[in-house]
Amino acid sequence: MDAFQRINALESGHHIVRYQGEKWGLSINRYSNGHAVKVFAEALSGSDFVSGNFYLIDDIWSLKPCEMPREKVLAFLNGFHVEK
Repeated sequence: MDAFQRINALESGHHIVRYQGEKWGLSINRYSNGHAVKVFAEALSGSDFVSGNFYLIDDIWSLKPCEMPREKVLAFLNGFHVEK
């Protein structure tokens, strides 16, 4: 499952997730009739955050990180686990 599929499987709103042994707050917001998805996550310890946007262009989802390396965003999106 790729990063977008993992985000797409979650509802819009706030989720508590675990990443690298730490709890994070993950917010997912959808815009433009579902053609844009904003992802923002912050470590609940306040020590780190991840931010990026997905855009649907020509039927392909494209990730645009917000002022951070693409690899950092993808590592988080592929590595978090939803708290139950």
